Amino acid sequence: MGAITQSFGLFGATGEVGRAFFDALEEQAAFVGRLRLFASERSDEESRVFRDKPLAVEATDTADFDDLNEAILAVPADVADDLAGRLLAAGVRVWDVSGHLRAHPQAVPLAEADGNSLLVVLDDPLLTVLTPLLHAIGELSPLTRVDLSVLAPVSARGKAGVRELARQAGDLLNGRGITVETWPQQVAFNVLTADGALDAAGNSPRERRLLQGLGRALPGVALQLRQFIVPVFYGAVIDLRWSQADAVGRDALLAACKRVPVSRLHDKGDPTAMPSPVGEGVNNDRVIMSRLQVTGQSGQMTVLADPLRAGLVRPLLDSLLRLG
Repeated sequence: MGAITQSFGLFGATGEVGRAFFDALEEQAAFVGRLRLFASERSDEESRVFRDKPLAVEATDTADFDDLNEAILAVPADVADDLAGRLLAAGVRVWDVSGHLRAHPQAVPLAEADGNSLLVVLDDPLLTVLTPLLHAIGELSPLTRVDLSVLAPVSARGKAGVRELARQAGDLLNGRGITVETWPQQVAFNVLTADGALDAAGNSPRERRLLQGLGRALPGVALQLRQFIVPVFYGAVIDLRWSQADAVGRDALLAACKRVPVSRLHDKGDPTAMPSPVGEGVNNDRVIMSRLQVTGQSGQMTVLADPLRAGLVRPLLDSLLRLG
């Protein structure tokens, strides 16, 4: 693989997703190109230090993009389409990491992107985390059913979600009342059983997107999924259960899990060493599997991942290295 030498624009640089990409580009030795940072609103003095040099955060509305080769969009839905149009008109390749541009006529899924793709759209990060693992299990014997319970962190709603948990926790611990802004209910010391309005089938918008994506990846497999919002800042924990056409031994499943790219299998019983969101759910691009149990044709395991690093940042940088 070669170096990443292009000139990059990182849009939404001050949000949670943008910060994750900023940190990863700083760490990526193969990135030797130029980086510009953009946000919708900024202080004239706001900047970030990138490899010991300050970078100003530019205002998206007034900036020009003539010197950019690539743009990473980590922006809200209400500005994504217009911004993508401006960038494409300037000849900049766009990487939509929030998935808002899936319906755009030029959109190409990340898995199908090549050097000629101008607008590349990433999947929901949990799909990126889960699909290679489910395919590895299904290669041993066809999957017939998959059930998932997702414990999602408040960073699912970006910086606003993180700030609300921190603010509510501080207010409650100090005997003050709380306000609800980003989440529909109190999130501190609580579990939210739905994130958004439910459709006729009882699914939230994200549950529906995940089910649709899994349906494309696992045609013919019965799927059930439920997401909960839990009061942790980062790191998703997934209870994964499945059924297969034939019985598969635990040793064979362990071997299959170990072959999943960029993953780690924790197969020890020491509770003090168990993977957790605090320990390994942030700034970690590996998918961590633990607590594998097998009974006949059925299996169960716990999957832990940092959705931003493992589900968005690493796949995009891997593609840049591949296409470059």
